[in-house]
Amino acid sequence: MHLRKVVVSIAATALLSTVAYAQTPAASSDADATAPAQAPSTKKATRQANRALARRVKQALYKTKGLEDTDIVVFAKANSGQITLAGFIESEDQDHIAQAAASKVQGVTSVTSKLTLQEQGGG
Repeated sequence: MHLRKVVVSIAATALLSTVAYAQTPAASSDADATAPAQAPSTKKATRQANRALARRVKQALYKTKGLEDTDIVVFAKANSGQITLAGFIESEDQDHIAQAAASKVQGVTSVTSKLTLQEQGGG
């Protein structure tokens, strides 16, 4: 009977130490679990900053003389200040005007043009 108690207490001790050991990585998993919860807010903040910069550039383009009839979409990377302009324009002059207007916006460091010259339809 005494031997049985010793074996049971050893087994219980081994089981408890295994549970305690298993909780140590789980505690670091909890820390890892909070990191991804913070990552989306960082991603969210990045997306908001990108949209805000793109919005400022779009406003500048809409206010720029010579770009009234254009269909320009703005893609922005706020952390680097990179802007990409895409869409359709009617003349090459509009490409230069759009790039110049976008480069003057605060926070813009470089402008890449992917603008396509829209061919005039014959009648």
